[in-house]
Amino acid sequence: MSAGFDMQTEIGKLAERIVEPVAAKLTTQELGNVVSQIKHAFEQLNTKRAVADTDFENMAVTILGPIQPMLSEAEFTRMVDRLGGAMAGFCQSPVREMSERLE
Repeated sequence: MSAGFDMQTEIGKLAERIVEPVAAKLTTQELGNVVSQIKHAFEQLNTKRAVADTDFENMAVTILGPIQPMLSEAEFTRMVDRLGGAMAGFCQSPVREMSERLE
């Protein structure tokens, strides 16, 4: 039987999966910083409901900006798309809605 769902752990795993395709191009410190920023963004989205016109792409560009020089244009665009899409999906997630009901 499962020990239960831990939102913080899952957010951490999600942040790591988002940057996984380019992780080898980053130093340990750069990777840690960007994963931390992504986790923080998801934690904020988890505590505050995003409004309909939230610009997830702009949020993703801001978060990933520090690692842009280490990536090709295609890689950076892919990371922005992955992160922006994940944030939009997270805000529409039934799991998130369920965690809000439990609070």
